[in-house]
Amino acid sequence: MKKYFLYTVLIMISLLGTDLTDFALSIWVLDQPGNTIKSYAIIWFFEAAPGVFLAPFIGSFVDRWSKKKMIIYGQLVAGIGSILLMLLHFSGVLLPWHIMTISGIGSIASMVVYSAFYVATTALVSKDKLMKAQGISTSIYAAIGMGVPILAPVLYKLIGLSSIFFIDAVTFLVSIIAFLIVRFVVVPNSEEQFSMRNDLKVVKSFLQKRKGILRLFIFFFIGNFLVGLVQVLFTPLILDFSNEYVLGAVLSVVSIGAVIGGVVMSSTKSFKKPIRTILFINSIIGGILSCLWIDVNPYVLALGGMSIVLLFTVIEVVNDAFFQTVVPAKMLGRLSGFEGLIVGGAAPLSFLFSGFLVDYLKELLKYFSEEQLTHFPGTGVTISIMMVFIISGVFLIVVSFLFSRSESIKLLDTLFKTEIKEQKHKKHEKSPKKDTKIKEATPSDVF
Repeated sequence: MKKYFLYTVLIMISLLGTDLTDFALSIWVLDQPGNTIKSYAIIWFFEAAPGVFLAPFIGSFVDRWSKKKMIIYGQLVAGIGSILLMLLHFSGVLLPWHIMTISGIGSIASMVVYSAFYVATTALVSKDKLMKAQGISTSIYAAIGMGVPILAPVLYKLIGLSSIFFIDAVTFLVSIIAFLIVRFVVVPNSEEQFSMRNDLKVVKSFLQKRKGILRLFIFFFIGNFLVGLVQVLFTPLILDFSNEYVLGAVLSVVSIGAVIGGVVMSSTKSFKKPIRTILFINSIIGGILSCLWIDVNPYVLALGGMSIVLLFTVIEVVNDAFFQTVVPAKMLGRLSGFEGLIVGGAAPLSFLFSGFLVDYLKELLKYFSEEQLTHFPGTGVTISIMMVFIISGVFLIVVSFLFSRSESIKLLDTLFKTEIKEQKHKKHEKSPKKDTKIKEATPSDVF
């Protein structure tokens, strides 16, 4: 657990700079003359889509290559991207398409880093402690999420976007140097030659034996699409009737939910029925989204967002622990890559769709009188976005209920319980025979 904590902190250092940049860029893009929700959403699409669509290839490489090198190289590419954005902005020529291109490459680099660390976690933490480990890393990331929305607008006004890019590059550099120095855990690599066709066969064979996992992927795709609509529209919603300082305060409160969720999960050993828990929590999230329209103001949105993020944090931790438990370590990268394409593809698609949906709903508002729309603050943008929230919430409730009735999905809880029992049995068998001699480190123990 100590090594896991160290590696997590190093990656979170680079994440701090990335989050500062993303937040500042969101403000900068929305401040540009002639900007629309549609153009803002398209940028979000290009920031997420490349890494998602290449996830199967990345997962195949992760199963075969040095995890340490992939983490270092991925952060190096992302850091170079931040430097390029800084130079473009400093020269006064930064344009939205620059952000789309460089951020797209950065999303690929980030996918490499997180996929490598995700697989390495199975060698750092035993299966019965995976949920606790995920809770710890989530708490650290959530703490960053609390500070960034407050810090980023202040830095944006005081030192400018170029200086924030510089901070981002420095955080990447610190993390890279640290990973070059520290010893890394040994992670089993697949000895199979690289072949996407064979990898797809391996994944297909695994999913055929466990049909519930594929159906779970379908559920996550739908759920992530619906939540993605809310995620991308939250910032323009607040800015439509307020300013960036209120936005920062609201997002900081929202991030408290992730801190609470992470702390709770770090002290939770496991769930007997993780998949049923995930489906139930998703239905609660849908209920909260459906009710936010009752009183639209920063306080309600902050508390509602905090509750949603808290619940979503629990879902992410439980989901990660589930897959790290039931999937063999040597093929975890490939399966997570497949999951990244199927499930992860929902978010960029929702980002792309959200702008068009808001514009369409704004056109429908022309048929309503002004008296009927006075319940909401701001402009037609706020009303349109709240309509999206309601639609997403209702659909999430319905979908969660329908999938909870699937027998193959119910069997996944049994699979999880079996794997945990086998892990404990193996530990019990090995413990009496444990060699008390201290083994000296050899070159094969490190990357």
